[in-house]
Amino acid sequence: MQFTPTASSSAAPAPRSQRLAALGQCLMQRLETPLIVADAEGVVLEANPAATRRIERREGLWLDAGGRLALRQAGRWVPLSRWHGQACASGEMVLPLEGDGSAPTQVTLRSMPAGEGALAAGLMLVTLERVQQTRTDAMRRRFRFTRTQARLAEMLCEGMRPTHAAEKLGVKISTVRTHVGQMYEKTGTNSQAQLVALLHAV
Repeated sequence: MQFTPTASSSAAPAPRSQRLAALGQCLMQRLETPLIVADAEGVVLEANPAATRRIERREGLWLDAGGRLALRQAGRWVPLSRWHGQACASGEMVLPLEGDGSAPTQVTLRSMPAGEGALAAGLMLVTLERVQQTRTDAMRRRFRFTRTQARLAEMLCEGMRPTHAAEKLGVKISTVRTHVGQMYEKTGTNSQAQLVALLHAV
């Protein structure tokens, strides 16, 4: 019996660069972290589904008519190209991103090293990540506590009495009482027990 090669067994394997490119594309599509590849002008060359969804919803990212990416910062859209030079010089930079008011997000810009035939020269890899918050940060964000109020809140959550908190903060007990009263207003609570219970849930 003579063996007859099938089309798949007779085909020559794809070159290594093509296999790696296919693998990279597959990984990029499955990645849950928003990931974008852009050129020096900020034109998006590749974006995975997670990034595409954010762009479509304008959750901190937006494309102009030319396909150039802009980031939401301080209430306005800033072109990605603005940071290209800095990202290339430092290799990596991190920027805050205004989103939809949910968990705070940051953008990391990484300059891509020149690849085979300098294919990646001038390209940037853009990733979006949630900012890890401490409980103090979360309280400040959620209830608009001042820094002092957030520190006081932590002390109360640890079981410290207001008199001891005043000593530790270096303020009068009347100042602590004023802060606690403002914290009641900001959180909609009426007692220290309610306040501490709510803060423990943050």
